[in-house]
Amino acid sequence: MAEDPVKAQEAANKKADKKYTIGGIQYTVDQETTNQLVLDEAAAAQTRLNMGEAEEADKRLKTHFTAQEMLAAEDASMLKRGEYETIGQQDRLKIGVEGVERRAALETEGAEQRETATTVGQQTRLTEAEKGAQERLTQTEGLQESGAQARETQAERYAGERGLAETTGAQTRETQAERYAGERGLVAEGGEQQRETQAEKYAGERGLVSSRGEEERETQAERYAGERGLIQTGGTEQRETQAEKFVGERASIGKTGEEQRALERTRGSETRRTDLQRESFRRYKEDRDYSQARGAAKV
Repeated sequence: MAEDPVKAQEAANKKADKKYTIGGIQYTVDQETTNQLVLDEAAAAQTRLNMGEAEEADKRLKTHFTAQEMLAAEDASMLKRGEYETIGQQDRLKIGVEGVERRAALETEGAEQRETATTVGQQTRLTEAEKGAQERLTQTEGLQESGAQARETQAERYAGERGLAETTGAQTRETQAERYAGERGLVAEGGEQQRETQAEKYAGERGLVSSRGEEERETQAERYAGERGLIQTGGTEQRETQAEKFVGERASIGKTGEEQRALERTRGSETRRTDLQRESFRRYKEDRDYSQARGAAKV
């Protein structure tokens, strides 16, 4: 029976005829173990080669990623600088517009205040002039009326005194004549005439005093009536002046309120416009950053 060559080769491989020295010790192994060692050595060499290539590839990949990250950081820095530059420019434009609007508002406010002050001054001067004229006219009329009444009262008083003196003198002379006549005639007739003279004298004095008191009372009544009229006229003028003053102040306050409301509307409109521009720029930046991030991820 013929021997199988495969089995014969396997048996030959199992013979221990290979010698190896490891650590000063010599080992004898068969061909099959030698083949396994060679395969293990080849596998280890291939593993080392693969690890080296993997390390190189990892280094290249890391270098590539680092370069990409540096480029992305550079782009982000440039975008950030552009964003800050745009924001600064917009802020400067906003501040400039606010300054212009504020100066315009202050100029308008100053002009309105000056016009109001001018109007108030004119009205005040006119009111004071009219008030002074009315007071001078009232004082003039009052002094004229008082002087006229005083002069009439003095004239009536002096006329009454002169009349009294004349009457007294006449009566005295008549009394003296009657007294001398009575003395030459009858003492009784003289006494009667003297009593009649005294009665007429006292009646004349009482009439003079009554007339004087009546004139003085009428003078006082006319003076008080003139003073009351003066006070009433002054009060009417003062109330009219106050009414005109308050009307002017209300008109000035209304004008100032309209100017302030217009300023606030303009300021609100400018603020909203600036916020809208800033929001649009923010959305544009977000879309751009998102698009760049998607492009980098695809690469």
